[in-house]
Amino acid sequence: MDRHRNPRGFTLIELLVVIAIIAVLIALLLPAVQAAREAARRAQCLNNLKQLGLAAHNYVSVNNVYPCQSVQNTSQWAWEPSWVAAILPQMEQTPVYNAINFNLPMLEIGFVNPVATGGMANSTAGLMNIASLLCPSESMTHQASFSGDWGSSSYAGNYGGPGMIRSCTGIIVPPRGDLFVSSPNLGPVTLASVTDGTSNTAMFSEHLLGYSGGLLDNAATSPATIGSPYAKRALYMVNSVTPTPDQGAAGVTTAMTLITGCRALPAGTEPSADGSQGANWMFTQGFDTLDVSYTHYMTPNTLSCTGAESGFFGAQGNFTSDGSGGGWLAASTACSNHPGGVNVAMGDGSVKFIKDTVGLQTWWALGTRNGNEVISSDQY
Repeated sequence: MDRHRNPRGFTLIELLVVIAIIAVLIALLLPAVQAAREAARRAQCLNNLKQLGLAAHNYVSVNNVYPCQSVQNTSQWAWEPSWVAAILPQMEQTPVYNAINFNLPMLEIGFVNPVATGGMANSTAGLMNIASLLCPSESMTHQASFSGDWGSSSYAGNYGGPGMIRSCTGIIVPPRGDLFVSSPNLGPVTLASVTDGTSNTAMFSEHLLGYSGGLLDNAATSPATIGSPYAKRALYMVNSVTPTPDQGAAGVTTAMTLITGCRALPAGTEPSADGSQGANWMFTQGFDTLDVSYTHYMTPNTLSCTGAESGFFGAQGNFTSDGSGGGWLAASTACSNHPGGVNVAMGDGSVKFIKDTVGLQTWWALGTRNGNEVISSDQY
């Protein structure tokens, strides 16, 4: 007997079987790993919103009102401090807050010249990206610069439900006396005025950053067309709709017409703006519902649309519709990279995950502070 016979090796078939088994195991394991990572990112996003909710309530404790969407710190037409700038001390960002000169416009409307009064003065704070304002699931980043984004924000304040029915019904709305927003429901908003209940009224949610990044986007050459992977990052115009604010029940028809028109826009439609969402946390304007605001109009993770723009940057000559910033009657939609929905911080500081499948009427109700709607927790 030959005791020194060479040991038998693997046949080619056996090797291929082993490789196939390993490939199957990897294919099964990879989605689980990706899901676990996304769950961790979503949890961090939820925590970011929780911290914003706590900061807003600490602001209420000091000022007896929720922060306004914007603060008019100048009699001139210029970019104004946003709600984010107002709550920086409560976010443990006091050094950033102290770096802002609130006696100057945050940025002149003539922002093509960054050295204009108010431009360079607040660039130290304005060009900063604050980690707690960025969702970990956001896949797009923009370099902060004068010609592009300033410090970006994934989070936005609730401006309210469809303004054709009742405008500015959210918690984070412009203050009374705003230069362009003539709503009867302007802020500041107190805890007592949230009669629907703070646990039933949204305060903050999230939106994806604009595709191009920046105030000077060139939407005419944007790849963020309808049907593209970037469509949620842009704003589209429905020219067949001329919105009128505060029509009551009659406004439902106009609101639904805008939704229908937005959904019917054909693939390949170019946006009117593709860089406004989250483009800057430090400043905004009362009529701008895209940069640090969103509306409870179209359900989460659908498109953002505005009506016909005519006259002085708006259907009524008062920025109700604005092809760049949305306008104060726009459907500026909450959206995220989280599968199936968005995180929403409620008026009491709690945070909930709202599914894309939430009913339209329920989504509208969550956006209003005093609409007298009755919402059950199993509706979202």
